[in-house]
Amino acid sequence: MPKNKPIVHLVSDDEAKGDAKKLFETIEKTSGKVPKWMRVMANCDDTLLGFFSLFKSLMDNAPTDQKLKWKIAYIVSEINKCDFCVDVSKLKLKEFGLEEKEMKDIEKTCNEAECIAIDYAKEVTKHAYKIDQNLIKNLKKHFSDEQIVEITAVVGLFNFINRFNDALGILPEIK
Repeated sequence: MPKNKPIVHLVSDDEAKGDAKKLFETIEKTSGKVPKWMRVMANCDDTLLGFFSLFKSLMDNAPTDQKLKWKIAYIVSEINKCDFCVDVSKLKLKEFGLEEKEMKDIEKTCNEAECIAIDYAKEVTKHAYKIDQNLIKNLKKHFSDEQIVEITAVVGLFNFINRFNDALGILPEIK
């Protein structure tokens, strides 16, 4: 199989149907290009539409700071070795003004609350079934229940998309 080619069909603009087709059109208008992961996920348009809706609602700027959410996305993607998502989260963090060296040492440049959220994201990714209770206490000192639910959902979202992209061979674009 050629390098950088997913293991399933990339849905073209002409093949997309219904709301998935409308989503493709919107993405092309706003971004100029439908990402490869969306073309793969469109093989099951209900999955694409559900995932996109969840992604959009989680990665906005409320109730948790959007920059922190992208830091979490980066850390989770690094742990899971998902090159595609690492690249995407780096691009987003650059939009927030982070330099490359800050990303390499992200835990050295975060404030106390961010570091606790990042530690929590790492624990959830590695072994959610045995999170240290002191970490939970510290998390609750800095974040509301609503924010903790959202942070946990962001961790889950990126664990899902990391596995989805890696399993289906969705690799970063060749530069």
